[in-house]
Amino acid sequence: MIIRKSTQQDATDMMELEHLVWTSGTTPGEIHFANEAEYLLKNPAGSKVVAEIDGKIAGILGYHSPIPLKTNQHVLDLDIAVHPDFQKHGVGSTLMEELFRIAKAENKEKISLRVLSTNEKAIQFYTKHGFKKRRPATQ
Repeated sequence: MIIRKSTQQDATDMMELEHLVWTSGTTPGEIHFANEAEYLLKNPAGSKVVAEIDGKIAGILGYHSPIPLKTNQHVLDLDIAVHPDFQKHGVGSTLMEELFRIAKAENKEKISLRVLSTNEKAIQFYTKHGFKKRRPATQ
């Protein structure tokens, strides 16, 4: 498995993976990109980390500061997507290890995420990696 920054050449495969993984069962809002150019506007080359296995994008890790305020510079927000064919093969765990390495290198003290309360597989995955439930989001 190769862990690396995303490239422009990854855009189509990353977009397809996100369309496959982000469904009504995994995210509250529809995620759809019309084409590679639209995807790259939102996710420029180097903005995500990919896990590559045998030349295929097996997983994607996104991270960013949730709010561009000085008081939030210690926080990273995360999103992670693993292709169903590669789930339960250590891809997500390897990406999480990379996230923890990045957070430490960037002096981040907190990593946050959002997950649907009905997405039990994701909740189990995050719990396994030390995340704790805080509170449900309000609408």
